[in-house]
Amino acid sequence: MTGVVPREDQMPKRLGRFGGVLHFGGARYWTASLLPALVGTTLPLWLRPPGFAFRWLGAGEFLLSVLLMHAGFSFLLAWSAKRSTAVWPGSRLLRYAGVCILSACLLGVHLNSNLHLHRFVQEYIFIIYGLCVVFVGTLYVLPPFSFWRRAGGEIVIAEGLGLLPLLGAYLVQVGDITRKVYLASIPLVIATALWIWTDQIASRVDDEKAGRRTMLSLFSAAFSGSWIVLVLVILLYASLFGAAFVSTVNPWTLIAVVAAGLAFAIVKTSWREFSNSVRMLEVERRAFRLHLITGVILAAASLMALAG
Repeated sequence: MTGVVPREDQMPKRLGRFGGVLHFGGARYWTASLLPALVGTTLPLWLRPPGFAFRWLGAGEFLLSVLLMHAGFSFLLAWSAKRSTAVWPGSRLLRYAGVCILSACLLGVHLNSNLHLHRFVQEYIFIIYGLCVVFVGTLYVLPPFSFWRRAGGEIVIAEGLGLLPLLGAYLVQVGDITRKVYLASIPLVIATALWIWTDQIASRVDDEKAGRRTMLSLFSAAFSGSWIVLVLVILLYASLFGAAFVSTVNPWTLIAVVAAGLAFAIVKTSWREFSNSVRMLEVERRAFRLHLITGVILAAASLMALAG
């Protein structure tokens, strides 16, 4: 729920108010947090926990709070990375960040007051969850932590975008979090990690010039673009099959294998063209589509349980 640093080639030549909101608010990466939240919202339709009744208002409020929190920390990230412009000075970025994060927190307070928790679930669980979200965003974005420019930031952001929105959405609907929910989140965490990793391979040269030390700096370019990408793709499909096997997700989720050709293209191009930034931009776009397809199918498969 934080975002990743936009590259210079992603900066529009002219930014008006609306264009600036979308750019600095991280609109390019909103699906990274919204899709896991959607999966967490629909997952109870498949798992059918005791006493479950779908909460439409809670679902809408939580999705909006995820969007606002993501945008808020993206504005903070733009400020921290010194991406301000004459039209969008640092003070405006901070102001928009404050409005978005405060609005998300107020929605969280309202959600907390309307939770229907299971017996033996601590009444402050959603408050702890919200504090974890703010902590992860702060850890990634703000100094002295600034994990967006440090090795290990990839892990922080993959968990923050792939795991936390899903857990929160499920908690709002069910009033509890079980081990099955964590297992269901693994494919999206890995898909997010793959997207981030390929994005960073594409921007490796620019990151090095800017003094940004990501996990890619711990490995050779060849190893990062070949073996790590391959392992992430294998783990993605292994986690999908594993989750379906133990019925954490609807077996119809395995329809996601239709994107195997896309995954193969990611591995093939990255393996051969890891040093070509233009080709790696194509790989990053494919990783985005793979994340999108995975999230949509996970959510749709849970909805299919209604037909049964």
